[in-house]
Amino acid sequence: MNIKQLEVFVAIVESGSFSKGAEAVCLTQSTASQHIAALEQAAGVRLLDRTGRGAVPTQAGKTLLHSSRKVLAALRGAEQAIRRFSCAEDVELRVAGSSIPGTYLIPEAVALLRRQAPGIKVIADIRDSREALALLRDETVELAVVGAPSEDSAFESEVVGNDTVRLVVKRGHPWGEAGRIDVCELKSEVLVAREQGSGTGRAVAELLRQAGIDGRELKIGAVFSTSEAVKQAVIAGCGPAFLSEVAVAGELAAGDLIAIDLGGITQKRLFSLVWRRGRSLSPAAEKFRAVLRQTMPV
Repeated sequence: MNIKQLEVFVAIVESGSFSKGAEAVCLTQSTASQHIAALEQAAGVRLLDRTGRGAVPTQAGKTLLHSSRKVLAALRGAEQAIRRFSCAEDVELRVAGSSIPGTYLIPEAVALLRRQAPGIKVIADIRDSREALALLRDETVELAVVGAPSEDSAFESEVVGNDTVRLVVKRGHPWGEAGRIDVCELKSEVLVAREQGSGTGRAVAELLRQAGIDGRELKIGAVFSTSEAVKQAVIAGCGPAFLSEVAVAGELAAGDLIAIDLGGITQKRLFSLVWRRGRSLSPAAEKFRAVLRQTMPV
């Protein structure tokens, strides 16, 4: 059992196929298959099943997958540690971002970081807040930028920006003429929503709580996994939605979307940079932390 075999195994599981996994680690499919055969021989059990859904890990494979990821993460850490001592050139920084900061804010921070430190390559994984923190917990990433606070004692965090959740409608919607409704009117309209687990979703739940509305009373006509999809659904006429001001700033300015006042009820939320407690940040992570402070909305 060796590092290359584990790397091929993880790549195949994560991509769901031998061909894509082989491509991810720059091998031919036949060579990747040979690595898996050797790994299974060393382990003494079958690790992958070929099914109609692609390559699927067996129970033994699932057990090995968790350990393999830790081994590969440790190897990446060792490689990067050596590079850090040589002026941090050609360094990879892995970060996770929840939907809003990941889509609309991290790219600007990365652009500034690249101008300041072109030797740092940023690999950003965009998920919802819960999944982004799970990547951090598993040490798949060094940093996470999320819009939902975490009380997990395994993490440390600092606030790097803020946002406001807005109720928005498309141009021409009846609510848009007055630009204001009573919160009770929300119950009469079919809305578009984000999935559970998102920071935006939690902020909306808090806003509704302030307004004295049980979210279960609302009519939800469509649910999307990203704010960008929710925004496009609103523009297409699926219905009003609560969205991050950061996500809709351009459309509000252009008049494609209209923000609706709820009688002065607003909900602000914070963007936080999160890392594992007790871990020293790499020089690349510290540089990223610094540029976030410069580019995040305050």
